[in-house]
Amino acid sequence: MRQHRIVVSRLLTLSIAVLVCLWPQAHLQAEMAKPPADSTKRSSSPGRFLGIRQAIEIALQKHPTLQSADANLKSAEARTEQTRSLYYPQVYANFDSTAGVGGINSRFVAPAGAMLRQNLSQYAGGVIANQRLYDFGFTKNLVDSSKLAARAQEQDVNAQRILVIVTVQRAYLNSLKRYRLVQIAEDTVRERGIIRSQVDVLYRQQLKSKLDLALVQVELTNAESMLVRARNDLRASFAEINRAMGVSGPEDYVLEDISIVVRQPRPLESLITASLSHPELQRAKEVTRSAEARLQAIKKQYLPTVSAVASAGDYETFDTSRNERTGGWWTAGALISMPLFTGFLIENQVREAKSNKEAADAGSLNIEQALTQQVTNAYLDTVTFAQQIKLAEEQVKTAQEALQLARQRYKLGLGSIVEVTQSEVALTGAQTRLAEAQYDYKIAEVTLAYTTSQTMDLTAVIP
Repeated sequence: MRQHRIVVSRLLTLSIAVLVCLWPQAHLQAEMAKPPADSTKRSSSPGRFLGIRQAIEIALQKHPTLQSADANLKSAEARTEQTRSLYYPQVYANFDSTAGVGGINSRFVAPAGAMLRQNLSQYAGGVIANQRLYDFGFTKNLVDSSKLAARAQEQDVNAQRILVIVTVQRAYLNSLKRYRLVQIAEDTVRERGIIRSQVDVLYRQQLKSKLDLALVQVELTNAESMLVRARNDLRASFAEINRAMGVSGPEDYVLEDISIVVRQPRPLESLITASLSHPELQRAKEVTRSAEARLQAIKKQYLPTVSAVASAGDYETFDTSRNERTGGWWTAGALISMPLFTGFLIENQVREAKSNKEAADAGSLNIEQALTQQVTNAYLDTVTFAQQIKLAEEQVKTAQEALQLARQRYKLGLGSIVEVTQSEVALTGAQTRLAEAQYDYKIAEVTLAYTTSQTMDLTAVIP
């Protein structure tokens, strides 16, 4: 009978322990069964809602880089019109007045102090026009150089626009990744808190040791530390979004979810070919053409310049007693000018233009090689992260099963708390790797689109 009572007592104690363990687990399952909150109503983010399209629109309107690029484009267009002015007449007006012994166009060749003539007041006024007739293509090449430079600046505006868009997309996806890591950290803290409560109850009933409780508490503290770090990283990512948009905005946003869909990328060869139409490379090619046209213009300075000159005006004096001819006058003529020696000015201008062209050629080749490398890297990143997503999904599934088994073994007294904590750490790590692989894949995808001079509509894949 005594042995029978002992067996019954142990069975009752074990039943109580099982009930104590199962109640928090059921509570956890009930919590996990709740549908996730909508991304636009996240309680952990009290900031205002910011959609990806809205962020891009703000960046295109506010970013200083685009404003600077637009201003540089207007400046380049103005320089083109300045160069084009050589095609038109240059008309100037002048008015001269003298008093005393001085005269208009007088020659001071007498000894100092000598009086050339009596004191007299006079004035002359008129206009002079100068029209370049022929310069062997100097003006044409100079205008072509300015036009190509303006086209290069226009391509720069397009390149900066695409760069701003992809920068916003990267920052936005990085913030979504940071938010997902915060969610994982919050789930980890909640689950480890539940397990700690379970072990604490068993410890108070002297069914588990103090060591089990201490190990669980250590893992809970680690999870809380990870949560603090994840939240700080999230706030830093919001600052990155503000910088990408070119504004000083709030430090907290509510972001929209972007689904992660793994796609088969285009062949690498076709992507590299598409990258050759990138605005950055087109800008470099226009700069090269502009440098070539300017070099040709500088060489034309060795040749003559034919111009026409016309002038007309009026000459009057204030001394009517003088028998001098006054009244209107005009003149017209032609001018042929050819440099004979300019102190090696033209020679050094040619050297400078040649050097600028060589630098432009090298810059264009460098950009082409850089784009090829970026396309290759982004392509390989998409392939790598796509494979990592599949592996991480399997790891999460395996880690969840391992954690469930470890908990059951621990409840039945067949396993230690170390197995449970290790399984929890493995699950958290697998979930973290999955989230990072998913959003890193998306970032690589938008980077690949950027290198092929395209922009990806991230909202197009949202279900």
